Amino acid sequence: MSQQSVLVTGAAGFIGRHVARVCLKSGYRVTTVDLTAPPPDLRRNITVNIGSFDDPAVLRAVDAGQFTAVIHLAAISSTVEDNWEALERTNVNGPAELAERCQRSGTRFVYASSSSVYGEIADRRPLPENALGSSACSGPLNSYARSKAMFDTHMATRYAVDDAPGWAGLRFTNVFGTGEQHKKSMASIIGQLLLATARQEPLTLFADTLEASRDYIPVATVAQTCVLMADPAAPSGVFNLGSGHAVSFAELLRWCSEFAQTSLNVRLVANPHVGRYQYWTCADMSALDTALPTRPRPGPDDLRNAAYELYLRFKNTNGRS
Repeated sequence: MSQQSVLVTGAAGFIGRHVARVCLKSGYRVTTVDLTAPPPDLRRNITVNIGSFDDPAVLRAVDAGQFTAVIHLAAISSTVEDNWEALERTNVNGPAELAERCQRSGTRFVYASSSSVYGEIADRRPLPENALGSSACSGPLNSYARSKAMFDTHMATRYAVDDAPGWAGLRFTNVFGTGEQHKKSMASIIGQLLLATARQEPLTLFADTLEASRDYIPVATVAQTCVLMADPAAPSGVFNLGSGHAVSFAELLRWCSEFAQTSLNVRLVANPHVGRYQYWTCADMSALDTALPTRPRPGPDDLRNAAYELYLRFKNTNGRS
């Protein structure tokens, strides 16, 4: 087995393609699996498998110890998906089988969880990982979040946190960056607003969310952190992965206006997701700071700069970035 070999599932997706690129830059031999092919720049340098991450051939390769680590990003990621049978199969049972194969073969297992598991946050304060299940938050507000919370619970109860090479679940907050336009309405709201600004189109927001806030994190930071966490020496457990800073939608609109150097055409519409909508998110990053002291830590200025770079990318490519 190669000492630096990683399997990235979901590598054709938004975050997956960024993770695969960072893996390559970090010296890993990269194998990917996804239902569709990854971008052309990746196909020249990696082993590509078209299919599902739970394909028997993929599981056999993991079982045989062909990889140092598996970074599992494949999932049903729509927050409005209500087909529980599909969500349970893809986001819970399938990953559980993959994790079991990793455990048997001594393969480090890193997977994408979600900050949506916290649901409504009671006091608008950054939440640590153990807040889930307490009065500090409501818990999952939709079926997608429920599936992610179920898998976190499975991993925490099934596997010890002190056995190498171990495992790590990363609860992503609102990830943004290049390569997510194919997600359409499921793309990050910050990306949608920047794209509309670059195209000089109206910006649409829910009328009850101007003072709502999100914890945004650049996809480059997420990718770098995933690869750091793929090291067999990294700690095990479930960790928040956000910036630790809450940015309001009103502030995002100010950024957009400043970037475009013009006033905006903002269209407010009724929120169809009342009762299933997170109005405030912010992650307590203490646990990950301790686990990965060298990880990248974007501050408020870094977030604004990353947003500006994305806006320029959209503007210079006519919104195709």
